[in-house]
Amino acid sequence: MSNGDVDCARCGETWTSKPSQIYLFRIDLACGRILKLGYSSNPRRRLRQQLGIARDVPTRILRTVQVSTGHQAVCVEKSAHAEMRRHHPDLIVPKSAYGNAINTRTEIYRADAEAVLCAILDRIERDLAS
Repeated sequence: MSNGDVDCARCGETWTSKPSQIYLFRIDLACGRILKLGYSSNPRRRLRQQLGIARDVPTRILRTVQVSTGHQAVCVEKSAHAEMRRHHPDLIVPKSAYGNAINTRTEIYRADAEAVLCAILDRIERDLAS
């Protein structure tokens, strides 16, 4: 409740309706530097608490893009991942490479995907502004 993840459906602001952000994280794991693209209303909390990344692992929030609702954020994020699967499958890091270091099975990219992911975020930002 303190993070606003639980509230009253009648008068509260659920994750689908409250403002969110598309984020790009850089994470320096023992297996190497990787990137994580996702969405959250609180990227800083998402980085450590929800993804379960150890405190001694160097991380950095490279970029965020403001999105008006969580619903819109999840749609935009899914579209970005689909684009990566279609056009840049070689930049996707398989779960076997990072194991349990991150609480996720997908949406992890090689460090050299940064320019491609930033271009996608640029386009998302332009589309949201128009």
